[in-house]
Amino acid sequence: MQDTLNEVIAHHCIRQVLERYCRGIDRLDAALIDSVYWEDATDNHGIYVGPGKDFSAFIISMLRDAFTATMHFIGQSNIAVTGDRAAAETYFVAYHTRNEDAGAVVDVAAGRYADMFERRGDEWRIRDRTVVMDWVETRHGLDRAALALGSFTNGTRDTADLSYHAYGWALKQDR
Repeated sequence: MQDTLNEVIAHHCIRQVLERYCRGIDRLDAALIDSVYWEDATDNHGIYVGPGKDFSAFIISMLRDAFTATMHFIGQSNIAVTGDRAAAETYFVAYHTRNEDAGAVVDVAAGRYADMFERRGDEWRIRDRTVVMDWVETRHGLDRAALALGSFTNGTRDTADLSYHAYGWALKQDR
């Protein structure tokens, strides 16, 4: 029974790391992104191959320059835990919005995060990540005005976002 409980806890902790990564990417929050990788981690995102600790500087700069917004969704995770190590395959869909002369464009990418996690002390983090890309689609000429965004509280890609203030007490574990 204890082994099952330990595995459930490990799965939960690993999913929290994956969710923190997506939030960090979408809010362009280097501290959140950095918090998912061990200092000696590696990352292969295709467009970036190198130390996990350097990924946030690369990706934030690229996303800020190329896109007006992003939204990452994660689906099922197949997680295998062995002691202080775990392998995880997590499905994702990522939306990347940019503006062109003809209107808004959304690049939709779908794939899987192939991760090796390691627990050091009581904390799980990524030791090695490879992004497996399954398909990419580009949607042109979207009419953003039809969404009446001015009527809503708009998200921002930084710590001015509502989630850091209105719900900050609940998200303190992200920092």
